[in-house]
Amino acid sequence: MPITIQRESTEYVFLGLTGDVPATGVEMAFLAAGVRPTGGDWETAILIDTDVHALWPEALASGVTGDYYAARLIGSFGGNTVTLTAGDYQVWVRVTDTTEQPVKLAPVVLTVA
Repeated sequence: MPITIQRESTEYVFLGLTGDVPATGVEMAFLAAGVRPTGGDWETAILIDTDVHALWPEALASGVTGDYYAARLIGSFGGNTVTLTAGDYQVWVRVTDTTEQPVKLAPVVLTVA
């Protein structure tokens, strides 16, 4: 599923996740094709795990599907720290629970135009 964001924009990128909701949290990394994430690449994401979360309707409207969602704000508005230059990015997700920490390549391509 392609996601396009204009480079002047600041908006959330949503990922749909399945399985048990993690106890500790979720992170996302945005990297060029073929590059694997290392420690400094991970950005804390918002865990949207119930329909009473303020971002739940926006996650549903984004078109991604899952039992729960991860969201990360991209762009420079409001002092946000994740800004990306124009190009295509692989989106990675890391889910941290009490005994596991799976790292997955998300089935989306993020294009910053």
